[in-house]
Amino acid sequence: MKKNLVAVLTAVVMTASLVACGNAATEESTAATVEATVEESTVAETVEATTEAATEEVTTEAATEEATTEAATEEATTEAATEEATTEAATEEATTEAA
Repeated sequence: MKKNLVAVLTAVVMTASLVACGNAATEESTAATVEATVEESTVAETVEATTEAATEEVTTEAATEEATTEAATEEATTEAATEEATTEAATEEATTEAA
């Protein structure tokens, strides 16, 4: 009878310890999973914001470069037109003097 009582008490204690440890591990595991998910989400948002800022910066640089190129082209065209007009005037003057 004593052996049966000791065996039953041992089984109860072992079952209780398994149940108690099982719940704590699950709660800790769930908390760790939630924390890792939040951290991954934060990292993803940071990467997205950084990528967006870099893209915006590159777009701004490209627009500035395009505007600079456009201005330089316009200036070169104006200089070429002025030079052509000057050459034309000089040619007319030389023709007038020769006649």
